Amino acid sequence: MLKLRKAAVAAFAITVALLTSACSGAAPGGGSDGPSQGAGEEAVLDEITVASIDVDGTIPLLIAVDEGIFEKHGIKATTTMSPAFDGTLAAVMNGQAQIGFAASPPMIRAIAKDAPIRAVAQTAVISGEEAQASVVTMDPEITGPLDLIGKSVAVSSLNDLASIGIRLAVAKAGGNPDDVKLVELPGPQRLAALQEGKIDAGIFIGASALGALATEGVHLVFQYTEAFPSGSPLDMYFSRADYIEQNADLLERFRAAMAEASEFANENPDAVREHLRTLMADVPDQLAVVDELELTDYRTDIDVEAFDGLVEAMQQYGDLDAAVTAEQFFSFQNGE
Repeated sequence: MLKLRKAAVAAFAITVALLTSACSGAAPGGGSDGPSQGAGEEAVLDEITVASIDVDGTIPLLIAVDEGIFEKHGIKATTTMSPAFDGTLAAVMNGQAQIGFAASPPMIRAIAKDAPIRAVAQTAVISGEEAQASVVTMDPEITGPLDLIGKSVAVSSLNDLASIGIRLAVAKAGGNPDDVKLVELPGPQRLAALQEGKIDAGIFIGASALGALATEGVHLVFQYTEAFPSGSPLDMYFSRADYIEQNADLLERFRAAMAEASEFANENPDAVREHLRTLMADVPDQLAVVDELELTDYRTDIDVEAFDGLVEAMQQYGDLDAAVTAEQFFSFQNGE
C-alpha cells in the first residue's frame, strides 16, 4: 500500500545548518566490526536507534524487531517515532538515532541542499501498478490526465510525490502541467470539497481511496504513480555519511535484516495487516477497511535508472533545485 508522506522540508535546511556540527563525534553503537562473543557467553548485540515515522512503510522495521530478525543479525534495535522527515533528520544529525526512515523525495531534497546523509537500505519502490494512489473526481467528463487541464485538484503539498505525479502524467499525455491548478487541502476535507464542487478532483490514498471510490458519483481518473519510472525508490533508511564510513559491517547486517524482514512481510500478509491495525488503531474509518487495503510488495533491490528518472521528474515538476546522483544517494549496491 502506498501511503502519502508529506515532504516536510521547509525547515530542514536550517536544521542541517544547526546540527551538522554534531557530526564530528562518534555516534552511539558505532565503530563495531560485528557482535563479540566470548567462550560460553552470549553474543553482545550492536545497539542502534532507528528514528521512524508512524506510517505503513515502516512495517518491515517493526517485523525485524518483533520477529527477532535484528537479533539474528547481531543487532539490538530501538525505534523512536517522529511526526515527519524533519524530525528523523534532526535525530540522525544530532546523534540521537543512528538510522532514520524516510520516503525518497524528502531525502533527495535534503541531499540536494548538502545534508550529509546517504541511504543505507531500501524496503519499497514505486511499481507504477499501485491501485490506491488515486486521482478521483465526480465530473464525468474527467477521464484522464489531459482532462485535468483548467481544473482544480486537491493535494497535500504542492511539491509532494502526488503533485509531481499529476504534473508528470499531464506532461506525458501532451499537456501543459502549469494549466492544472493544484490546491493544498487536508485529506479529511477533500471528499466533502469534491461533493460540494469546491474542487474538481483530488488525491486519495489507501483507506481514503477506498472510501472515496465507494461514494456515489465518484470515479477513478488514474493512479498518480503510473507516470513514474517503475522501480523508483520509495521507502528508505538513511544515516550520516561519517557513521556510514565507520560502520560498514553493522550497516551491511542492517540491510540483510531489512531484506529478510521484507521477504517475511511479503510472505505473511496477515502479519502485515496486524501491524496495519496497530498503526490505524486511532483512525476508525481506516481500521474498518484494513482487510481491503492494497499491501506493499516490499523490494530491496535498487534501480539506478529509475532513480535518475525520479530525480529528473522532481527537477522538472517538483521544484528540486539541483540534481542528485545515485552515487550521492545510495551508500550501497545490490547484493551488498
